[in-house]
Amino acid sequence: MDREEVLTSGGNRPVQKQRIAAGWTPSRRERFLDHVAATCNVRAATEAVGLSQASVYALRRRDPAFAEQWRMALLTGYDRLEAILVSKAIAALEGVQVGDPDAVVAGAISVEQAIKLLDRHRAVVRPGSGRREAQLRATQAETDAMLIARIKAMRGKQERRA
Repeated sequence: MDREEVLTSGGNRPVQKQRIAAGWTPSRRERFLDHVAATCNVRAATEAVGLSQASVYALRRRDPAFAEQWRMALLTGYDRLEAILVSKAIAALEGVQVGDPDAVVAGAISVEQAIKLLDRHRAVVRPGSGRREAQLRATQAETDAMLIARIKAMRGKQERRA
C-alpha cells in the first residue's frame, strides 16, 4: 500500500492512528508512467495515483532518471496514438472494423483528440518558431503517401503470415 500509519495525539485527544501518504513511492511512479504511456495525459495520471501535478513536475526536475522514464512513457503513448490512427485509416479504407486492444486501458479516443496530442508531441520533439514549425508540417499529399505506405506494409505483413 502507498500509505503508512503513524500514531498521533494532541491536547486532550487519545492516541489515534493517522494514515499519511508516502509520496512518490516506486509503486506510484510505475502506475503514473503506465498511465502516461496509455493516455499521454499527465493530469489524469496524477489523479490516478492520488498526487498533484505540481509534485510530479518537481519530481521530474530533481530526478533525471524519472524524467527520462517519463519521456519514454510519452514516446510510447505517442507511438500508440499513431498506431490507432493508422488502424482507423485502414478500417476506413477497407471498410473493416479493427479492434483496439488498448481501449480497455486508455478508453476510447477520437481521431481529433489523437491528432491534437500528436501535434503537441511534434512541437516538443521539433521545437522552433511558429514559422519554422509550419514549414516542418507535412502536407496532405505527404500524409496520404505515408499512410498508404504504412497500409501496404501492414498488408504485406498480413499476407506473409497467411
